[in-house]
Amino acid sequence: MLKVHEFFSVAIQLAYNSAKIINSVRLSSNIGQKWKGVDDPVTIADIQAQSYIIQQLHRHWPKLTIIGEESISYTQPINLPDTNLQLYDENIFNRTHNNHIIRTQYEIDDLCVWVDPLDGTLDFVKGDYENVTTLIGVSYKKQALMGIISQSFIKLQESQNTYEFKPKIYFGHQPQQKVFYTYDCISKIPLELKKPQFDPMNVRLCTQRNRLTDQELQKIKSLGCQLYQVGGSGKKSLTVLEGQTDMFICLGVGMSKWDICAPEALFKTFGGDFVGLAGQHYEYNPNDKSFDNPYGNLSSIHSELLEKYLPKTYGML
Repeated sequence: MLKVHEFFSVAIQLAYNSAKIINSVRLSSNIGQKWKGVDDPVTIADIQAQSYIIQQLHRHWPKLTIIGEESISYTQPINLPDTNLQLYDENIFNRTHNNHIIRTQYEIDDLCVWVDPLDGTLDFVKGDYENVTTLIGVSYKKQALMGIISQSFIKLQESQNTYEFKPKIYFGHQPQQKVFYTYDCISKIPLELKKPQFDPMNVRLCTQRNRLTDQELQKIKSLGCQLYQVGGSGKKSLTVLEGQTDMFICLGVGMSKWDICAPEALFKTFGGDFVGLAGQHYEYNPNDKSFDNPYGNLSSIHSELLEKYLPKTYGML
């Protein structure tokens, strides 16, 4: 069995240490950049972080199914500490706001971990570090269950391209209906993120900045929302969770299951959803031949916004 508090204990340490890997590579003389396809780079940071995450998860749960974005493993030693199971107590995660007791352990065979070690690699290569995140999602019986999103950097001045390494890690377990965050992997009690509200007269929509055609952009603008464009699935999801935007849309089919499992779990924790442009629900099946998302994406923590806009996005792809 996998216990929720033990998994979060390990995953928060993994997210924080992955941020350290990313920052170390950022400051190095060679990020090891290669191209998997057009506008689709990979760096040493991607490979090191994923290898570290998988190694550490399998230390604790050898039979746990893990699917990562990168197909290459890092074979050299990684100078980071082993993780432990004791960061958080079970009682942090065993009740909802209305004091209902919820399930806090799951059968290993029914779980799959979906890892994007460095989401926003194109932005990382360009030096737009505020869009860089690490995503660790957990599905149970092919449905998103737990999510961890770690943002490694904050931008210090909008007018200058200056950043500070200051990881902030968001995480949650869908049945609990709470999203937590922490700035380290030491604090025993995480902070709780409050669900933001929205103005129905000024709905803010987040979409991609990269890999977007003029035709796709015009379709998105036709929805009549205030538009924000940023890089990375994780970063776009965080703008919604933090209340900077209200919805997240993607007209392309470039995202994959490791891009959306963690965000979907967190959106559902707040009562929202993560669906295709015609309302399709994605399944997280580790036995699929392809892990692509063929239906695009419309997502929000506000279910009423999805009900309003899904009829408008039908047929946009």
